[in-house]
Amino acid sequence: MVVANANQAPTSVARKQVGMQLREARERANLDLKDVVDEIGPGWSISKLGRIERGESGRISLPEVDLLAKILEMDEDARTNLIALVRQAASKSWWWYKYRDVVHSGFRIYADMEACAQRLTMYNCNIVPGLLQTPDYARELDRVYFKDDPENLLDRRLQLKLERQTFITRKTKPIAVQAILHEAAIRTQVGEPRVMEAQLEHLVEMGKRANISLRVVPYSAGFPLGTAVGSFTIIEMKPSGGIDPQPVVYFDSLVGAACLEDPDSLATHTAAIAALRDAALDEVGTRTLLRQISKNPRPKG
Repeated sequence: MVVANANQAPTSVARKQVGMQLREARERANLDLKDVVDEIGPGWSISKLGRIERGESGRISLPEVDLLAKILEMDEDARTNLIALVRQAASKSWWWYKYRDVVHSGFRIYADMEACAQRLTMYNCNIVPGLLQTPDYARELDRVYFKDDPENLLDRRLQLKLERQTFITRKTKPIAVQAILHEAAIRTQVGEPRVMEAQLEHLVEMGKRANISLRVVPYSAGFPLGTAVGSFTIIEMKPSGGIDPQPVVYFDSLVGAACLEDPDSLATHTAAIAALRDAALDEVGTRTLLRQISKNPRPKG
């Protein structure tokens, strides 16, 4: 399993792609890290090349790119794409940088990838996902989780979330979202009843958007996977520099965040989404349930 530790320094999507392209080219050439480092010469080490391949560092000069492309026997198209990615990785255009005082390190890698996504497929087991939260719902959660924050920091956390939400509501090429929520996420009380009622109505309206599919797994579906499943998001990023990046699985928890990039983890979570989708109500049934709960929030029985 390949796990990218999201508690590292900020890592751009382009930087991760640089590492992925170099690693794949090295493996195709049947070279190990030491082979490549020996060819490059002074100034390079196995640890440095390893950091670059993991997307933890993007400091490569253009002459070094040319040398790496030659050592790894990359063709001209691959070399051109690599140069474009290296240039992109070197630019510090992280949109969230102005919120760096309230963006914890574990979220930065996700913020980079989310901004470059063309599709987000998410399962949320007990909370409405941030992209679909109303300001009042989000603020109620933040008041509890960040209970020691002053009002100005809570304001900035909310502004960060609202800016993220524009990625899925903008008129031009909004990110496609497939959101599957467990019924627990829409029944668990957050704030006063009016807050939940507004949140549920907001979900109804968001689910009507052409780029958003919203479905709920009802309690009556039991355990579609035979076990409890935590929240996670599959991120499909837009092609860049002629490269179509492979999807990444992201999840966050109390002890940190992680990205899973290996094919087995992606296949496992993709299969989980399929099973959860099969167990979920369709979009019309989901909107009906949301309206019912907003009028009568207490489950029967």
